[in-house]
This record gives sequence, structure tokens and C-alpha cells, in this order.
Amino acid sequence: MRKRMGALSCCIGMCMLMAACGTKLDVQENTIALQRNGKILEAAVSYYKEDELNSYIQNAVDDYTAEHGKKSVSVTESKVEEKKAYLTLQYENAETFQDFSGIECFSGSIVEAQSAGYDFEQDFYPVTDGKADKKTVRGSSLLEDDDLKVLIVKENSDLIVPGKIAYVSTEGTEVTSEKQVNVTQKQQDTDESVLVYVLYR
Repeated sequence: MRKRMGALSCCIGMCMLMAACGTKLDVQENTIALQRNGKILEAAVSYYKEDELNSYIQNAVDDYTAEHGKKSVSVTESKVEEKKAYLTLQYENAETFQDFSGIECFSGSIVEAQSAGYDFEQDFYPVTDGKADKKTVRGSSLLEDDDLKVLIVKENSDLIVPGKIAYVSTEGTEVTSEKQVNVTQKQQDTDESVLVYVLYR
């Protein structure tokens, strides 16, 4: 599936348009949005003919859902405005998003993340009311906070979570609101992306 989505990324540019709720999206950067129900929203905008884009994407989705079920991935919006093609996809969960797109992604509790092999021994910025404090804390000091949940993504994309951000990993991140982190490394090469941790309540 990574090869399929790698080709897809080249084809449409993977410049995403997203929001944190519903099935339609309205921000103008590469973004991955986690919903409170665990679903992931992803959308793409590119200079691409609508019929060609729809055909390519729908074929990829049909192939995947034939094996993994109709609810695993779905196209929720597709349109062309001012010569730009807009596409929105919804994924059943973070695991499905990772499997379909080839982008590393985890969503769950800190304990679950540790069990999956993720390392919290790094620096984090505390975040209050959508603003990051540049005085860092070590992730090891956060492990006992049972109220925290975490979204972990390795991709040059902006990230949106369904709660208020409490801490964010320091490398390549900029907090822009209570729910959103902009990944400041914008080069479109997944292999050079940093693993970004967003802890929220």
C-alpha cells in the first residue's frame, strides 16, 4: 500500500485541506486531523483534472476496501474550484490511515504508545491556551499523567487533535491554536520527516 500511496502522492501533490470535525475540511496546509471518534480525515488539493483524480483515487480506495471492508476508507468530498481539485478521505482509524497511506501514525494513550515502542525520553514544550512555553520538560516526567492522549505522526503535515494540546515535541513544531500544530519542516519527503508527538486532553 505504501507504493500505491507513494504514486498517489506524486500524482496529486498531497497538498491537503483539512479540519477537525465532520467530513469536510477548510484549512490550506498539509494536515492530518484526528477526530474524537478515532477516525482520521485527510484531504488533498492540487492542479489536477477532476475526472482523472476521481478515477485514480476511487480505484485505490476500491482496491483497499475490497480487502479491508467498505468502512475502512471512503472518499467524502471531491470537487474542482478555480482549477484546483479538492479531495477529502476519511479513515476508520489511525492504523488504517497508516496502512493505506504509508505514513507512520499512532493514536492512543501514553501507555499504549509505549507498548507500541514509542520513546518519550525527549524534550516537550508545555502548551497553555494554544501557546507553547519554550521552557521544555522531559517526556519521562509526563508518563504518569493518565489523562493525556497522544497523536504521533511522521510526516511533513499540520496536525489537528480533538482536545486541547498540553505538550508537543520540540523538533520542527509550531503550536498555532489549542488544537493545531504546524510542522515547520515543509519539504515533501516522508523519509526526512521528524516524528512529531502531540499530547492532548
